[in-house]
Formats: sequence, structure tokens, C-alpha cells
Amino acid sequence: MNVRLAHFSLALIAVAFAAQARDIHYGAVQHPDLLDCDQLQWRGQNDEADACYRLLLGKDVPPAIHAEAAWALGDLQLANRLFRDAAALQPDDASIRVRWGDLFSETHQDGEAMTIYREALDADSGNAFALLGSARVLVGGFDDEANTYLEPLLTDASKDAGARAAAWLIVARVSLESSNMAQAANALDEAEAILESGDWPPLELYALRAAADLLNNIPESRYTAMSLEYNPGYGGIYAIPAHFYVITRRYRSAIDMYQRAVDIEPGLATAHEELGINLLRDNQMARARKHLEAAYDVDPFSPATVNTLRLLDSFTDFELINDPDIPEIGVLPVTLRLHRDEAAVIAPYAIKMTRESIAEFSRRYGFELKEPVIIEMYPDHEDFAVRTAGMPGIGILGATFGYVVAMDSPSSRPPAEFQWGTTLWHEMAHVFTLEATNHLVPRWFSEGVSVFEEWRSGPNPGVRIPMSVYNAMKEDLFLPIAELDEGFVRPTYDEQVIVSYMQAGLVCMYIDEAYGTRKLKDVLYAFKEGMLTGDAISEVLGISPSDFDDDFADFVDREHGSVLVNLEEWHRTQQSIGQRLLEEDWESIVGLAGHMIDILPQYIEPDSPYIAMAKAKEELGFHSDAIQALEQYWHNGGYDPAALTRLSGWLSDADRARDAIEVLQVVNLVDPLDQELHGNLGDLLLAEQRPDEALLEYQVALALNPHDKATAHYRIARAHNALGDREASQGQLLLALDVAPNFRPAQRLLLELMRADSGNEHN
Repeated sequence: MNVRLAHFSLALIAVAFAAQARDIHYGAVQHPDLLDCDQLQWRGQNDEADACYRLLLGKDVPPAIHAEAAWALGDLQLANRLFRDAAALQPDDASIRVRWGDLFSETHQDGEAMTIYREALDADSGNAFALLGSARVLVGGFDDEANTYLEPLLTDASKDAGARAAAWLIVARVSLESSNMAQAANALDEAEAILESGDWPPLELYALRAAADLLNNIPESRYTAMSLEYNPGYGGIYAIPAHFYVITRRYRSAIDMYQRAVDIEPGLATAHEELGINLLRDNQMARARKHLEAAYDVDPFSPATVNTLRLLDSFTDFELINDPDIPEIGVLPVTLRLHRDEAAVIAPYAIKMTRESIAEFSRRYGFELKEPVIIEMYPDHEDFAVRTAGMPGIGILGATFGYVVAMDSPSSRPPAEFQWGTTLWHEMAHVFTLEATNHLVPRWFSEGVSVFEEWRSGPNPGVRIPMSVYNAMKEDLFLPIAELDEGFVRPTYDEQVIVSYMQAGLVCMYIDEAYGTRKLKDVLYAFKEGMLTGDAISEVLGISPSDFDDDFADFVDREHGSVLVNLEEWHRTQQSIGQRLLEEDWESIVGLAGHMIDILPQYIEPDSPYIAMAKAKEELGFHSDAIQALEQYWHNGGYDPAALTRLSGWLSDADRARDAIEVLQVVNLVDPLDQELHGNLGDLLLAEQRPDEALLEYQVALALNPHDKATAHYRIARAHNALGDREASQGQLLLALDVAPNFRPAQRLLLELMRADSGNEHN
């Protein structure tokens, strides 16, 4: 649904639109007439600045200066053409290409911008502003290569002062995002000294200092007043700190800040866009659309704006399901937003699991939810990505914005890759950790609790650690506890985010085991008081962060040391077993799979040795051993639907109906859109005299629009009959016979019911 607008041609841009002001260029352009206009703009004298730029367009100045004036006035097509002409006239002038690259960067064309910056560096390898532009693009893409471009600006005092100041501001922003407050403060001091010596506008500096105050729990920063005195219409003084509210998941506070930004700078498209996206996170749909449309009016080429507006349009394909249907005093409402093709299938399970999670986490963490919970599920992963970040392409499964949860639906990914029930449980834990702390909980702890609760109390419990995390353990890549948030915000290697998730889960598991569940809860509430991680560990657990790191390392070694020692052997065996599977060498597979299980019994990924063991045992005729292998896989948290469906059938054949039911219920957490699953599960439940549960499964099977509707109605009739509702049963039988008039089982049951009714009347 969502078009990718990352690359487009400026030649296609309309003649003009009401653009927001150009960013401060810190001396990338030195023409005195242009600087006169820029000074007016930087001081917030916008009418005078516009008149100055229009006058400049008529002056006999170089084409690149005309381009700057056109850019400032919002005529990007003209600006692009003038930069192109200027670059053709002076192909060796790197400064022209730098500003042309800046224009592309500002219009969401990072790839083209980087190409032009490289051309500028080819012409002038040390050009400070080309280095700066490249660094900005790469930092925005979380690319560590940005350091290559930043380092010369931070270490070489001969570089242009304005570019060096801007580089220090980038360092400050990244440091604040990583909660490295000391590094941020140093970077801001460096930037301030340079800006003062060059008399460059301090607006971005003030905004970042206000953001630092915010992160230090000083919401009313003195730098806000200083910025407004310098330029009363500079919306960045609110929008830049608001960004840090967003990344610390304080969405309602971010909404307030972005609103203040657009109040004083109505043309600030980025603030309208972020305000709209965050209003969606707070379920304020109408107000969100208003600001997204305002952003679009100013900047119609922002991919995040365009995609989010299109997502809003798609909501007509979704249904709202409220539980309870009619509000009840004392019952917290739960609302589901589900695609209409899946709503009837997913809703009953999602509501039940949400209610169970609320009860579990209320008890465990001593917090009662204050507002209704809203859960959205998206069958198109790219729609979910746009819902959460405004852009497609992110790899997460779910996101929580307080009382609003958004996640992939079961149909968004292949069943073997995604356990939607566990994801919902994970996200509901976030609702509690965020709301219990007024969103002050650090990311690592909130993620850690959610992962730990998946393992401990989730619908399919079991400690599931991917192999990439074991590899990271062996390479000693776990971060100190006080720095664990950095692994989420600014990862430095592939897989670091998932490694950080698992480390955080293990940390919470360790706290729970070593100090008790009460202490885990106390750490949570320490964050509500505004404590940082190190202080919370020291205050609640009575141990320094460094000593905690040592104790945690001992815990990891106790729990996983034997695995790490044998990890290379495990990998070698895995390669061997793959070859033996191709050769169907079942005897060898039994030995190799057993060896892998001995090393790492908890490994239940799609290539788990349990599955290979079961296959080999079955091929060799050892049926009970095959069952045992898949049972171990299931009990350890394995959820491959094909493997578990096979196990359920084996258990049913062995007269172990209750176990067969439990196995299929796990499959339902993975692939609830499997019509056959619900029919089989309903049959097992009905045979076990659990007709109410069977009825649900049969109704879901019918909602999946089966080809054999007669059997679907007949099954529902049987469940109603078992529940003593003969009228409902007869109604379903008539529907079955309407589809298939000669369907004998339905005829027989209907006759039995009619005879029973006749007997009752006679009596």
C-alpha cells in the first residue's frame, strides 16, 4: 500500500510551495547580500527576510546565490535548476555542490545528496561542509561511517569554524540520544565556544541544551526563553527537545512540545509531521490527520507524511471491536482495531490474552491501568512499520505507545517466523512498565521485563535465545548495565539490537532470581522517581553498577557457560546434520541431533535438532521416540506449526487428547488463520466434553470461509447440542442442509433433535 518516495526528481516538484525556513548553514555560504537576508530570517523577521530574498533574486549575483534565495522562498524547482546551472559554470567549485547536496538532503533524497557530496569531496577532499553534509546523512541513517566524516571536523582546528560547530552539535545530539550526558555537555560547550567566536546563530545550540535539561528532568529550561528572545518564531526550540521525549517514549509530552512548535512556527513541516505521527500513537485520529495534512501542504514529498496519510485512509478496511460491547462499571475497556478479513478470527483470542495479561501484570507489578487499552494488528507489515515509525522497512514485530499497542497480525509473516500471541504478551508488559513509571523507564528495562515475561508467564513460556546472541556472549559483546540502552538506540554491529533485547531479558531474570520479584518491581518504580540506571541499581539492589556487571557475568557463565565452551562444536555438528538430512542418513542424524541437544537443549529455532531427531526416529520406526523428541521441543517453547501439528496428531492417536489440545493451542498462537486447525481442535475439545471451547473453534473455522460450509455448520450444531441449546443446534443444521441437502450426519442429528422435541411435548 505504501509507496516508497525516498528518491524523486526535483524536476518534478511543483513551481513552489510554502516551504519551511532553510536550516542554518553556519557559513557554508559567505556572500554578504545573502547573509543580510539570512540574518533577518535567523532573527525571526520573516516578512523582511522574504522581501530581502525576493530583492536578491533580481540582483546581479552568482546563480548559486540566486538558488539560495529561491530555496529560502520555497521555489525548490528554481533552486534546483539554478544550482545545476551554477555547478555547470563552475564545475570545480565544491561549495556550490555542497549546497546543492544540502537541498537534496532537505528534500528527503539522501542518496542523491551523498552522490553530490562525494563529487564535492572529489573536487576538494578536505571541504568541511561536504564532510558535514555527509555526516548528517549518515547519522540520520544510523550509519557508523558518519564518524569518518566527523572526525576531521572535530580534530582539525583549521577547518571552517561553522562546520566544526555544526559537527559538535551532531555529536551532542547523538550523545543525548544515547543518554551520554557528560559527552553531550562537552560537545555543546565546544559548539558554543565556536558559535560565539563566529557570531553564528545559537538557536540549535539552545534547543539541544533545552533537550539536555529535559533529559535531566528540568522541563522548563532557561534556554527556551533565550531562544525565544533571539527568534520568537523558532519552532525548533520545542521540536528538537520533543524528539527526545519521543525516543524516551514520553509520547504525550512530545505531543505538547510539538504543538508549541507549530504554534510559533506554523510552517514547520517536520513538527507537524511528528505531531501527527505522535497523535496517532495516542489514538487521536482526527487531530493527527489535521497535522499530517498541514505537513503535506508544506512538504508534500516527505515519505513519512505521505505514507502515514495513506495508512489513515486504509483504516476504512479495519473494524473496531470493543470488549465489553457495552461499558461496564469496574471493567477496563479493551478495543481492537483489526482488518475486516481477520477480525472475527483473531478477536476472541486477542481479547482473552489481553485480559489474562492485564490480570497477570497488575498483580505482579502492583499497578492498575487507568485508561482503555487499544490494540491494532496489521496484516501488511509495511503498514505496521508506517504506523510505528512513519516509514516502511523496519523489522520489529510490535510497538507500544502507552495504552496503544500496534503489531503485525498473524498473516503478516510466515507462521514459522512469528508467534503473534507471545508478541501481544510482550507488548502488554510494555503498557505496564511505561504507564507505571510515567514513561520514565529506560528502554533496556522495559524491553527486559517484556522479554522476561515472555519466558516466564507468556502464553508459550520458555527461554528462547537466538544463536546470534550466543555468538555475542562468546565474543563478550554484552554491554555494561549502565550503557545497555545504547545497544537499542545506536547499535554498532549487526544483530546488536536483538542481542540487547536478550541481554536485557537475562538481566531481569537475574534480578528476579538473585534478589526476588519484589526487587525487580522496586527497580521499576525507582525509574518513576527519575533515577538513571546506575542509581537505580545502587539504590534498590545495594550494589554498584560495576559489581552488578561482575555478578551478572557470573550468572551468564553459570547458565550458559557450558554452551559457550561447546559453541564451535555445536556449529560444526549443525553443518554435518544438514548434510546428513540431504542424504537421509537417519542413523547418523540421531547421533548428531542428540549431541546438539546435549550441548544446547533450549534451542528451538526452525532448524532445531529436535525436529531433525523426530524425523529420523520416525523414519527408523521408533515412533514413541519421535513423539518424545517433539514433546521436548514443545516443552522448551518450540512453536513451528508443522512440527506441532504433527505432534498433536501423534498424541491424539496415542489417546492423549488433553496434551494434543494444548499443542494445538500453541499452534493457534502462531497460525490462527489455519482453518483445519480450528476444526481439529474443536473436535478434540468436544470429545473431551469442553463444548464451550469447541464452539469457539468451530465458529472461527466458519469465519475463515471454508469450502465445506456444511461440515462447518454441522460442527457448530454439535457444540450447541452439547451445551443444551437445541434451538441453536437446529438452526445450524438447517444451514448445513441448505448448503448440502443430502449431508447424512446433519440429517441424522436433526432427526434426533426433532424426536427429542416431540418426546418433550408428549410428556
